[in-house]
Amino acid sequence: MAKLLTSAQMREADRRTIEELGLPGVVLMENAGAQVVKVLKQRVPDWRKAPILVLAGQGNNGGDGFVIARRLLQSGARVSVFMLGQCDRLQGDALTHFQVFEGCGGLVREMGIASDLQRFDQLLGHAGLVVDAIFGTGLTRPVEGVLLQLFDKINRSGKPILAVDIPSGVSSDNGQILGIGLQARWTVTFAAEKIGHRTYPGAALCGEVIRADIGIPGRYIDIAEHLVARNTVQDLQSPPRRADAHKGSFGHLLIWAGSEGKEGAAVLTALGALRMGPGLVTVATPAVARSGVMGKLTEAMSLALPEDAALPTLLESAIQADALAIGPGLGVRPGLAQEIFSLLGQWDIPAVLDADALNAVAQEGHLLAGVSRGRQSPLVLTPHPGEFSRLLSGAVSAAAVQADRLGYALQLAHDWQVWLVLKGAGTVIAAPDGRAWINETGHHGLAAGGSGDLLTGIIAGLLTQGWPVESAVRAGVWLHGAAADAAGEGAGLLATDLLPHLRQLRNVLT
Repeated sequence: MAKLLTSAQMREADRRTIEELGLPGVVLMENAGAQVVKVLKQRVPDWRKAPILVLAGQGNNGGDGFVIARRLLQSGARVSVFMLGQCDRLQGDALTHFQVFEGCGGLVREMGIASDLQRFDQLLGHAGLVVDAIFGTGLTRPVEGVLLQLFDKINRSGKPILAVDIPSGVSSDNGQILGIGLQARWTVTFAAEKIGHRTYPGAALCGEVIRADIGIPGRYIDIAEHLVARNTVQDLQSPPRRADAHKGSFGHLLIWAGSEGKEGAAVLTALGALRMGPGLVTVATPAVARSGVMGKLTEAMSLALPEDAALPTLLESAIQADALAIGPGLGVRPGLAQEIFSLLGQWDIPAVLDADALNAVAQEGHLLAGVSRGRQSPLVLTPHPGEFSRLLSGAVSAAAVQADRLGYALQLAHDWQVWLVLKGAGTVIAAPDGRAWINETGHHGLAAGGSGDLLTGIIAGLLTQGWPVESAVRAGVWLHGAAADAAGEGAGLLATDLLPHLRQLRNVLT
């Protein structure tokens, strides 16, 4: 499992390496600087042609910067080092490497006086590359004042930036941008990736992330309490498909979706589910929308619902469903939320709520939490940031949700005891027990109508076949994005373009 660490977990791995293994911190810092220089030379073949500007902070990240500067200097590069702080405040290993750099003939300028700032502008203008060794994973407060102006100047210069551990200004714990962040082209991180490397909006500033080994044993990473990881499919449980199976072996999915004018949402939900391989799919939709839905579906069954008695018709039907998908294109009307609560309460089977189902229950989220806690079967919610904001009755804006996607997803999943899929770049999957995964498949082409409906069907289709909820949700999100990757980037991607790729990719998991 590819864990994503917090800054505290990384510090603990460092501590154990130093205290238990006996590898001094000054050696770890030397190894870190050496690995950054190695990557720099690989990614920038003409690194000797133009000066390299190294920006160093007062902590360990700055210490890495002094190692980088010394090694580049000794390799024949032209190097300038600017200290964003006071050299006489350096301590520990960073101080040691500062002294070694100066002993090798290196010069460190302190930022702060007008002549230094003018000199910085000159060097930035001539630099071929900027090395960001300012804050690393230790930043917890917003970048402001002179530093904010300085960061903006660096970003606007267009110079390629290589960040040490994580771009300065990005929180390593949640991917938030603390005031302003440096836009890196490459980020070299040590021992393990951090949450901020994969969580937006900060992930967009990391560029290519390269993980480097600096001597910290893998066992010190593995024993870190598992909270957040990259969403990969290697460790998922996928039930086998027996050679003697029949359609009854793979479950029956009931989809409650669609309305007049929104028939396509129900169709896409069903198509997404069908590509996952359930035995049977029934689409329950208002009678006025039934012909529009079933005219585009030949492999699904249908149940016509009266406008004013949907719940009794669902409960009185002879359908023996193994999972539910509720919401895409359903429309919002008075009483819908209570109908959803009643159905979830009486049919204790795995369920996925999306789109209009989320909008319907948004004003009564506390009731949904009560329903979820009373069920034995899992409940999965798949909101985009706007729907997430509405689930919180607008108390938190969609923009605020985007700024701390992981934090909000984990909080709601825990408080409501649901599985939460917060859609968007770096889709966040949060479990009720506090674990989370960051998805890495997919691209901006998925930002189009119908894409989310397809995802609802994919997850529900896997749950129908008896997949454990963690495997179904994580595999569903991964498959959705991987199918988009297979279809290709660019505008104009249709949800239906994913369908042939979904079938192929889904069968890789069995």
